[in-house]
Amino acid sequence: MAFGILEDRYLEHVPGTALLSDLGIVHGQQVKIDEAGSLKRGTGRHAHVILIPQPSNDPKDPLNWSTWKKEACFWSLAFAASLDGALSPMVGPGYVLLSKQFGVSVDDVASSFGSILLGLACFMLLQNCLAVKFGHRIVYLGSVTLMFISCIWCAVSPSMASIRASRVFQGFGMSALQSLVASTIEQIFFVHERGSRSVIWSFSIMSGITLGPLLYSYVVQNLSWQMGFWFVSIPLGLSVSSIFFFVPETTYIREAPAKAQASDDSSIPSEKRSINKVATVSEEGIARDEYQDPSYRSQLRIWNGTFSNASLFRIFLRPFPFLLSPVTWFIFLVHGMQTVWLSLLPICSSTIFTIEYNFNASQIGLTNLGGIVGIVIAICVSGPLTDWGTVWLAKRNKGIYEPEFRIFFISTMLFGVFGYAGWAVGTAHNMPWIGAVACITMANFSMVVSGAAAVTYLLDTHGPDALHVLALSNFSKNIVLYAFTFFANGMIEDRGVRVSLLILAALQAFCWLASFPMYIYGKRVRSFIVRHPGLFIVGADTPPKS
Repeated sequence: MAFGILEDRYLEHVPGTALLSDLGIVHGQQVKIDEAGSLKRGTGRHAHVILIPQPSNDPKDPLNWSTWKKEACFWSLAFAASLDGALSPMVGPGYVLLSKQFGVSVDDVASSFGSILLGLACFMLLQNCLAVKFGHRIVYLGSVTLMFISCIWCAVSPSMASIRASRVFQGFGMSALQSLVASTIEQIFFVHERGSRSVIWSFSIMSGITLGPLLYSYVVQNLSWQMGFWFVSIPLGLSVSSIFFFVPETTYIREAPAKAQASDDSSIPSEKRSINKVATVSEEGIARDEYQDPSYRSQLRIWNGTFSNASLFRIFLRPFPFLLSPVTWFIFLVHGMQTVWLSLLPICSSTIFTIEYNFNASQIGLTNLGGIVGIVIAICVSGPLTDWGTVWLAKRNKGIYEPEFRIFFISTMLFGVFGYAGWAVGTAHNMPWIGAVACITMANFSMVVSGAAAVTYLLDTHGPDALHVLALSNFSKNIVLYAFTFFANGMIEDRGVRVSLLILAALQAFCWLASFPMYIYGKRVRSFIVRHPGLFIVGADTPPKS
């Protein structure tokens, strides 16, 4: 039992559990790692870390890309993700002002501009199957281009009906950057590199969620609500260019590693038959120079063919069996629903700060500075912590890495509980506005750290199938959040700010409690998944013939 994680009763080697460190001595105990002698390792300060997954010898393998190429790809997507995060909540500070301009209720304005969530949810599953079939590059390009066009459409919309329709199409474009990036991280980075990348991706989305309303509040207060969409279309145009030039296709069909000899399995009892993820390096006899380096121009192709022989319909059905995986429900609770509670703050900020402090739109927008502070603190703390912490725990577990080590960092959800509850208590004691901003800081800190840990845990447990789980989680999350836009502001006006925030605190605490059973039984869950592959497969994902 590693730090309270229950061992599996069926498999000796559970996929996900891996030899992460090949240091000869771990806390005074000699560790035998002769079987790791032929495996590839990192470089520099990570020279002792065995690379998981093991890269091929093909230069087209994204794991073999140069550092600058990986960084250009990742940061182009991170920039687009920040714009993606800004689009949904940026109108929030102006809801009360816009309700007066259009002569409708605040909930009517919120549900009209919130229709972006409906488009986001509906297209979440479709873009998933498009990425599996045709690769990530074409989906990224199409998504960001659609965001760019629909922003211009929204800016010239003459009515609430046109606004609602344009926001639905904005949601279509946003979907890829909220789920596919996790898969791209899994495709181009090794296990010991993914934690910090997941944090940066979460930071990009969260910074957009907080900075978008801040900047838009001044525009809607001093210019017009349409000008905000004209302004955001400028960086979206730049994002289309950066993705075209710096995000090549990341989908790569890697040959299966050689299987262990049958004699090795014969010594293991049938009930303890192992499924060993650490195998000999594939393509061992093929020299790297026998492969042809792709030219930069060839990587600018928008169309790269198909990567699966399965039909789009069968691929579309593929995520739904993952509803049987406990990991899916865990991710939905600790990542998806936590995002819902935090996203309700910008949606309802106009009502909350108008009732409590009589703020105008620009003043409401400034309260988002608390979110920026929380996000910056979170990325400084959790960026190295999630990667270094797991390596540190692996060393103290005789060099063995367990994906459940990531769940330690999900305990930061308690900062969100304290933030919502503290804000609720403060409203009953005439707390100044700076106290409310500090509580927003805590909620954002909680989301970035725990959210990144949850996504990284998902990547470690489900690997290439992580995008299916994220698609289900994000679909459900956005449907729930869209439903809240119809009554959330009205509920605050009826029940009061204090009661509403206490409800958020209780819901956040309930979601956090899901981390306990997942940590304890996570290894057995991974064993169950690998022992019942038929439950999670709708059609074989065979690569197309070349």
